[in-house]
Amino acid sequence: MQAERERGTGFLLLPVSAGAGVITYFTRAQETGWLPLLLALCLLGVVRWWLRERYYWSSIVLLAIFFQLGMLGGKFETWRYSTAMVGSDVTTRLTGRVVGLEAQYSGGWRLTIDVLSTQRPVLRYAPERLRMTARDIPAQTEIGSTLTGLVRLRPHSGPVRPGNYDFAFNGFFKGNGGNGFYLGTPSLAESSSIDGVEAALSYAIATLRHIVGSRVTSVVSGEDGAIAAALISGQRDGISEHTNEALRNSGLAHVLSISGLHLALAAGVVIIGFRMIASLFPSFAARHPIKKYAATAALFSSAFYLALSGADVAAQRSFVMIMVMLVALLFDRAALSIRNLAIAALIAFISAPHEVLGPSFQMSFSATAGLIAAFAWWSDRNSTLYNQGKRQKRKQASRIKKWLVPVVATAATSIVAGVASGIYSAYHFNNTAPFGLLGNVLSMPVISIIIMPFAVLSLLLMPLQLDWLPLQIMGLGVWAMRQIAEFVSSIAPAGNPGIISSGAILSWTIGLVIAVICTTRLRAVSLIFVLAGFVFYYSETDPDIIIAEDAKLLAVRLADGSLAVNRPRSSKFTIQNWAKAYDAHAIVPPVIAGSKKNGIYREDAFYCEDKVCSITLKDGRMLSYTDEPAAVEFACNIGDVVVLAVAGKELKCPTDGKLIVTRRDLALKGSLEVRLGSQSAGSHTIRKSISAGQSVTPVFEPAYERGFDPDNEFLEDDVEVALTDISKDMKALENAHSAADASNTLISATDAGNALISVTVPASMADAARSLHYNDRLIYSVGEPQRPWHLYRLYSRAARGLADYVAPKKAKTAQKP
Repeated sequence: MQAERERGTGFLLLPVSAGAGVITYFTRAQETGWLPLLLALCLLGVVRWWLRERYYWSSIVLLAIFFQLGMLGGKFETWRYSTAMVGSDVTTRLTGRVVGLEAQYSGGWRLTIDVLSTQRPVLRYAPERLRMTARDIPAQTEIGSTLTGLVRLRPHSGPVRPGNYDFAFNGFFKGNGGNGFYLGTPSLAESSSIDGVEAALSYAIATLRHIVGSRVTSVVSGEDGAIAAALISGQRDGISEHTNEALRNSGLAHVLSISGLHLALAAGVVIIGFRMIASLFPSFAARHPIKKYAATAALFSSAFYLALSGADVAAQRSFVMIMVMLVALLFDRAALSIRNLAIAALIAFISAPHEVLGPSFQMSFSATAGLIAAFAWWSDRNSTLYNQGKRQKRKQASRIKKWLVPVVATAATSIVAGVASGIYSAYHFNNTAPFGLLGNVLSMPVISIIIMPFAVLSLLLMPLQLDWLPLQIMGLGVWAMRQIAEFVSSIAPAGNPGIISSGAILSWTIGLVIAVICTTRLRAVSLIFVLAGFVFYYSETDPDIIIAEDAKLLAVRLADGSLAVNRPRSSKFTIQNWAKAYDAHAIVPPVIAGSKKNGIYREDAFYCEDKVCSITLKDGRMLSYTDEPAAVEFACNIGDVVVLAVAGKELKCPTDGKLIVTRRDLALKGSLEVRLGSQSAGSHTIRKSISAGQSVTPVFEPAYERGFDPDNEFLEDDVEVALTDISKDMKALENAHSAADASNTLISATDAGNALISVTVPASMADAARSLHYNDRLIYSVGEPQRPWHLYRLYSRAARGLADYVAPKKAKTAQKP
């Protein structure tokens, strides 16, 4: 501990504690008020002053103070944004200013619109900014133009599944209150002036990004131009999903995210270029500190690149680290890299605390921390070997294999960064890129020698309109990188780890922090958390039922690992996300009664008839689904697990004991995962509903009475049935079953119009059956909407128990003769 203290490990724990506070604030189920946060901070400050003479205790209290500061940072950011959000689908006439303009690969446009006004109807709580799509826009549209048109606005969607990306959360902290699309082509309107210096600067940067991106794509055509524009201006909408998937599978997806690699190469190119130019003037170079001049030029160029790229969190972190190092160079001071990373983390917590929960922050900081720790270990090892007198021998060996040094260094860098960031890539994207090492080793020379140097050169020459040749050379480098990605992706095995639980990712994160921060044998403690993470990972089971938040799509996991869905045509985005997350090798469509479009029949698929879909679950229970109000009673009668995708606030089945999921529940709490549980103590009945004249086998079922309408044809009043079987889950009642097997029970049917016919059983068996119920585990992606970024869910039509709005059909006017 003393050695860690002398190395300054305590300072490195401060951003870790602050980050834990940020995560705690944003993951709480309820909003935390200002008063308890401030009171706790003041109390900790008093305790810290009281323990100022005791180093270890005061250090612990200091960590608690930074934890509280992290929570306050999250609270302040939430208060600062307070984004107004669309609560329900609405059609209105929108007038707004264009602040973002991107061409999509599939065609059409994606626009970011600052709302100026709404009409017919006027929205009382209109959002300030929206993300819109349009099939076509006027040719004169540019950043700052004002567009007006009829739009369909929609609220942000929640996570597709629990633990997945939350569009509402990220939209709230980007100021985007919703999304939608233009119903037709919008028209240009008269533009108003832009008020405020900050707004004017923001529009100027957005205009510059659009101009630069358009110039790049006009010189370099196709996807190569889209990738080149992404590397320079950070706009990635023109890249196809196929190419994105190839980059992810080959471990090259990080290239599209402007971060340390890009900023470091850009700064390095500027420094080298400046010093090369200065060397052409020996007298000037001898009388001036050229190194400091080059560092200043690199600092300003990095700041310009940061603004041009959109200032993503990974780019911000990289810029802070580069800024600290360059400023240290200006003042002839040495800066420790791990301290730079800690400072960058603290600045990130101040500027954008919510990014801590995002994949960009986690992957960027973990990869950088892993590389710094590995380099520190390598430097310590070299120092030890030098002190032991083994340096000469190592030098001789390195000369023999000198040409392998860049390859080995690139491979080691890829392994360290891949392992450190791979856990977060697996958690967020269900991808581990098994051949990422090969992809990075093959592509790094192309990126370092061709792509980035000529990207910087093209930016420098673009104002002079001399950027055509550098962009063409950069385009060739991008083409080569894309071919490498395609090749590696084609030979790479599947790297989908499936679902990673929160316990696993938390354990691995703690292990990574210990391994990076500690420099002594305390690093070995990280192995405990790594092993604990694997225990959490392998103990997590896949859900048996998944339901989308709009209650339209439902999937059941089958015995062979495939997913049976209740709709032949469903949301492509949702079903692909589920298939990848749950590692489903096939999607089984439903069998629809009377349809000629049914494919290969499977007995374990959904069977849909009369607006009700049903399927048998792995524990023998029946799941029923309906989105038709008239079929609710029938769905309740046949289902043990009932999904009612119909309007209503207090939907329930006539009998108790069923697991019921309603459209309103999902609208409020988000998508749902259900893990079926085993039977245990509870209330069950053993009544069976049949029609008169049928011979049945009563089984033990949950606490409700199952029934349906009889055929109204009774051959006799008393029908004899035999007890011939028993539920597999009730082995304890086999003796009672054997005793009852010899007796007969009678069905009483005194009226042909009776809806339910009861089966009577021995009282001893009924008493025993009432002690069982199912321990199912339900996990909603949102839960009760109590945080500011989820409050909009309270105002949707589904959450208010209303049916979807259907526009009235216009009456046809009679034609005049």
